[in-house]
Amino acid sequence: MSLRAPSSERLTARIFPSLLTACCLLLATLNGCMLATQKDMMQLDENQRKSQADLITKMNELSGNLETLNSQLESSQQRMTTLSQKLDDLQADLQRRFNILSGQVTGTSGQGPSTPGDLYKLSYNDYQAGKYDLALVGFRNFLSQFPRAELAAQVQYNIGECEFARKNFVDAAREFDRVVQVYGKSEFAPKALYKKGVALQQAGRKADAKEAFKRLIKEYPRHELANSARDALSE
Repeated sequence: MSLRAPSSERLTARIFPSLLTACCLLLATLNGCMLATQKDMMQLDENQRKSQADLITKMNELSGNLETLNSQLESSQQRMTTLSQKLDDLQADLQRRFNILSGQVTGTSGQGPSTPGDLYKLSYNDYQAGKYDLALVGFRNFLSQFPRAELAAQVQYNIGECEFARKNFVDAAREFDRVVQVYGKSEFAPKALYKKGVALQQAGRKADAKEAFKRLIKEYPRHELANSARDALSE
């Protein structure tokens, strides 16, 4: 029996499926690689976009913080300028009032107050305006120049009121007590005793306050403030 070489059709039929299978495997591998590369590229692109977005957000935050800081700095500078101007005005006002209260002439201005009434009015206006520091300067200057004036008792009482308004209650009690000691026969003595008691109450000195109220009741039993003192003692 003679052997015959396989025909080209038979050879092709045998080899083609193998080649086809190999090509398919190769295409699948290449396709998988391409898909993986595309996925990696997309992930990289997404990460870059996120990084850019985060960077933009941080830059916007930094810009906002800088604007806030600049605004606060400008506001602080304005407050400092305003405060400096107020201090200059206060210093000028104090100097002017000191010159007036001392009876001096400054520049081309007129003469300062020359009577107790003028001095009292100037200081009392400061007191009513809540300028207690200035009022104290004026009232004390009044007593220095006119210790025996008719208004002296009232001036001393007002000194106590100024200290009370500034919440210097111990100092206020001492000034009110001076009214009683120096001007005991004036109409302001019982008022001063009562306010002394109130000031001592505010200072937490309850026992001393009671002594002031008891003294008021004893020395001025018919005064209208005696009833207020009794009420204070009953509390």
